Amino acid sequence: MINFRIMVVEDDGIIALGLQNKLESWGYTVDPVVFSGEDAVEESFQRKPDLILMDIGVKGELDGIEVAQRIRELNIPIIYVTGMDDKVITQKAMETVPYALLKKPVNHKVLKHIIQSALEEGDKK
Repeated sequence: MINFRIMVVEDDGIIALGLQNKLESWGYTVDPVVFSGEDAVEESFQRKPDLILMDIGVKGELDGIEVAQRIRELNIPIIYVTGMDDKVITQKAMETVPYALLKKPVNHKVLKHIIQSALEEGDKK
């Protein structure tokens, strides 16, 4: 199995730790966990992870949608994980062409399947 690297962008430390533990239990490397949009942009260009789990409402000047727009050229699959239920924000997020958009609390079985699909699809490119 290829050791895929996943970046977690989540400003809630408890949720971030829970995601990190779950991803690592599935055999993925979480590298890194970041808490702000600005850090997400910087780390995306430096580390070029295989996939990003992105909260839309992260702290800082940039939200998750703006991060996705800024790193689009890297062609990293993004899975939004959000607690927001605003239709306008959801539509704006979908315009960035994410691999998926999941609502919190996330069903881990669904998350695992979507991550596997995204990484398999990206591996074929």
